[in-house]
Amino acid sequence: GVEDIVNALQGEQEKIGEKYRSVVQINAGNISSEFIGEVSKKCKGQGTVTLTDPSATQLGMGYAACLRTDRDDGLFTTVVCTRSNEALGLVYSSKESIVAALECGRGVYYSRSRNGLWRKGDTSGHYQVLHRIDVDCDSDALRFTVTQRGDDVAAFCHLNTFTCWGEPCGLRHLEATLKQRLKSAPEGSYTKRLFDDEQLLRDKLVEEAQELSEAESKQHVAEELADVIYFAMVRAAKAGVSIDDAAVELDKRARKVTRRKGDSKAFRIAAGDAILGKGEDKK
Repeated sequence: GVEDIVNALQGEQEKIGEKYRSVVQINAGNISSEFIGEVSKKCKGQGTVTLTDPSATQLGMGYAACLRTDRDDGLFTTVVCTRSNEALGLVYSSKESIVAALECGRGVYYSRSRNGLWRKGDTSGHYQVLHRIDVDCDSDALRFTVTQRGDDVAAFCHLNTFTCWGEPCGLRHLEATLKQRLKSAPEGSYTKRLFDDEQLLRDKLVEEAQELSEAESKQHVAEELADVIYFAMVRAAKAGVSIDDAAVELDKRARKVTRRKGDSKAFRIAAGDAILGKGEDKK
């Protein structure tokens, strides 16, 4: 029963100490969602409970059982974010919408105006790929991490903007501009020239990286860094790689237990010198 699982976690936790965390694995099998939820609530802070082969209903209802809300309608405040933690907007979730989201792997929420499930993108085409759901420190708010999709533009807001706070700035704005240039660029566009000339793009990446490495003042470093980011993002856009893809890769590397030595590669340095014409200077 529930008490047996709680006692097992507490006993193991006492043995291994606070530095480590005990884990109990439960085969979902035919156990009820209510049972899973009760276990989740009572074991909170005692260790980790994992389920093997749970159904979307079991997982969603068990997850919802860990939440609390002071709203009269019983809904949970939900922040929707990109994989690089950029907030897209604020919505609400119900137990049923959480289950529905897990079942289809998309952003599904509760619409207060329609009094029912809101499957983001069913009417607008701006659907979301769901990556994960997180609960906050007080267990009264959710965060949905998604990739925003769309046939014409990846807009979260009903006003056809990427976020409910308007269009993005900085890197996200640059990314959107580059994607647009890749589809249709105005006459004389330098970005279009970079897309079409692989050698030019490669040369500029090496050139700007060298200038960044040689910059000294804070302002100069910022300027050269901006140049490197621009050319790197042109390369990424051409390959269909997004900011979120890079963020996921960085998080993955941060979790690695062992890492590469990280020394410079002589053949890469030589190739860069050749592009920059340093080889001729040495003759």
